[in-house]
Amino acid sequence: MSLYTCERCGKRTAKRIQCNYCKKKICDDCLKSSKRAHGHDIIHICKDCWTKLETRRQFKSATRKI
Repeated sequence: MSLYTCERCGKRTAKRIQCNYCKKKICDDCLKSSKRAHGHDIIHICKDCWTKLETRRQFKSATRKI
């Protein structure tokens, strides 16, 4: 299994998740929140984007379409 480097903190990890707002590939420690929105899509937000008020509003307003 290969290890990847987190683009936010530089930590070596086996699993990376892509933030939907800054497009960085981050580790589990840098992930702030994730939720299922728009049917089957899962959106993720990192700790850096969470501190920016506009991206946090976009994340919280993303709702599930039924």
